[in-house]
Amino acid sequence: MKNKTLFFILLLPVICLFVWNCFLWYTKDSGVEIKVPVMGYDPRDLLSGHYIRYRIDWDEVDLKQFEDKFFTKDEFVDSLNKNSYRFYVSEKHAKYLEKLLMESWDVKEEDKKKIEVVYSYKKGKHPIAKKLLVNGQPYQKII
Repeated sequence: MKNKTLFFILLLPVICLFVWNCFLWYTKDSGVEIKVPVMGYDPRDLLSGHYIRYRIDWDEVDLKQFEDKFFTKDEFVDSLNKNSYRFYVSEKHAKYLEKLLMESWDVKEEDKKKIEVVYSYKKGKHPIAKKLLVNGQPYQKII
């Protein structure tokens, strides 16, 4: 009897992590995709890990993607929090992508790469950054 109880106690955290992970995947995949262009932003934050930090270029956002939705652009903007302006990448890709974002300030218009973030959004929830696109392709293909 003690072995079964001990086994269940040790298995409980694994089950909880699995359920939490499934909930996060469902939340990410069940929202409406919103694609927004981004620009470089460089506040050095040693505690943020391997995140690419950026600013959304609201002048370039395609507002047609907000038509026929159950939410407006203003509701989307209001739901963004400080964590919504970062995208997690692996350590080996972080430097290259950070440099790519910084180049968006001082490169000629024809040489600029179009960098976009695809958010998954459900009304009343915070948007989740789902993909980072460089010239319309996932950043992993560019690197």
